[in-house]
Amino acid sequence: MEGERQPPPAAAAAVSKVLDDDDLLAEILLRVGLPTTLVRASLVCKRWLAHASGRAFLRRFRKLHPPRLLGFYVEGDRDVPADPPAFVPVLPQPAELAAVVRRASFSLDVYRVLLAQIHDCRNGSVFVQVGTEGRAVMRVHTPLCPQRRVAFIPPLPRPALRPRGLCSFTQILSTEERGGLSYHYLYVESTVDKPETRLHIYVLQDGLWLPRAPLDMHQLPRPLLQPKPVLVDTRIYMPAGLSDIIVLDLTASSFSTIQLPRGTKHDECGGTTMLARSYDASGVYFVLVEEFQLLIWLHKGGNWSLVDTICLREMCPDFRTLGCTVEDEDSDLIIRRAGNDAEFVLLQMGRCALHLDTRCRTLRKVYEQTEEHQCFGDIHPFMMIWHPTFPALRRDHARDAM
Repeated sequence: MEGERQPPPAAAAAVSKVLDDDDLLAEILLRVGLPTTLVRASLVCKRWLAHASGRAFLRRFRKLHPPRLLGFYVEGDRDVPADPPAFVPVLPQPAELAAVVRRASFSLDVYRVLLAQIHDCRNGSVFVQVGTEGRAVMRVHTPLCPQRRVAFIPPLPRPALRPRGLCSFTQILSTEERGGLSYHYLYVESTVDKPETRLHIYVLQDGLWLPRAPLDMHQLPRPLLQPKPVLVDTRIYMPAGLSDIIVLDLTASSFSTIQLPRGTKHDECGGTTMLARSYDASGVYFVLVEEFQLLIWLHKGGNWSLVDTICLREMCPDFRTLGCTVEDEDSDLIIRRAGNDAEFVLLQMGRCALHLDTRCRTLRKVYEQTEEHQCFGDIHPFMMIWHPTFPALRRDHARDAM
């Protein structure tokens, strides 16, 4: 175009030489940093789209740039209708992601006159129970896609219990599949005065909760009262006993057990220990906090390995610099959530929630109880969606030739 400065021929040739090299182009795309930027880069031409959307490339990209924590939902008092889960953004964010957050619709205030409880929050979807037990309805929100309608889910099933049977705990677990999320509902039944435990499992398919055959767990260690199990691919890992993990293979409908690393044990109240998924489904992480030290193990190939030890005191000698009080600092550290691959851990210290990025070795306060929200309920991290969605390119022969 007249008036525009054109690059010297030598510079243009050098740029063309780099961008025409598939290996160099892949390395350049690998360093764009954000999935939103990667999607924009893929619009240049079909060749760039093919590189950016390739499975092998996306695995490398995700390993280098794991999905960012956009914020989290903090539940208040579940018995108070006027205290629905509140969304707390994690700031600052890169400008591109900040724009995504601004366009989103995270608020659950529509349920302010009802009881609302979050059962699952994963890959952009928030599974919410609204109403009291027996008359509750289930809904799935997609805050990053406010134009998408709320999905209505059938009420959670209640299995027929044996005589003197009672419900020990229930849990919604999700796993990522092509086209969306797959939901599993666990209902653990115990028998009064008898060491008998039975696991009922339901799978959400085509809008219905379909039951699997109940599984007896009599010969296994009893699950913790609040075990917070994790679903990794086709295996459910459930803390049990003093130092065991029950592993349920959903494909084979069979149980096995794993012993915790030597010298460690579960916290019966679930405050100082937690399991975390491995993103590549190769194993499971065990996270333990002892005073101000965080230890992370990975169980893979039948063995435990200590993969990280983090001293929080070395990172932050005085927690008051983060905005915590002396009373907060004197409180015990509690693990509230651990991300995939234990890439981050959300901790509670008194009235404060702390975000620990285990990769970047950063620790910061991200939430503090207020006069309005006195109850510190469960915390549900909200991550950037993965995989990115690549739009189809219109037919353009000139761009295809690039």
